[in-house]
Amino acid sequence: MTNKYEVVVIGSGPGGYVAAIRAGQLGLKTAIIERESLGGVCLNIGCIPSKALLKNAELVYTITNQAREFGFSFDNFNADFAVAYKRSRQVSDRLVKGVGFLMK
Repeated sequence: MTNKYEVVVIGSGPGGYVAAIRAGQLGLKTAIIERESLGGVCLNIGCIPSKALLKNAELVYTITNQAREFGFSFDNFNADFAVAYKRSRQVSDRLVKGVGFLMK
């Protein structure tokens, strides 16, 4: 079976998936070639999950260093970094699903 496309986009990072969406909007039969997951490095292992982890780090810092200024005490505070990592994956996965939805 042979598939014919008018536009083939290599990579589904921010530039790739936007280009593919626009080509589709213009009525062109479009394919994306992606070796990993939709969204590219930024969405899957770079910017997005990193920023989600940074938010966790910011909260830990605030709780451990600034909470008393606001009248809060967390003497038995515990940070579960496995949960923080899981949250970062959930944030990324939700956005990857959104990109996948746009590809239909």
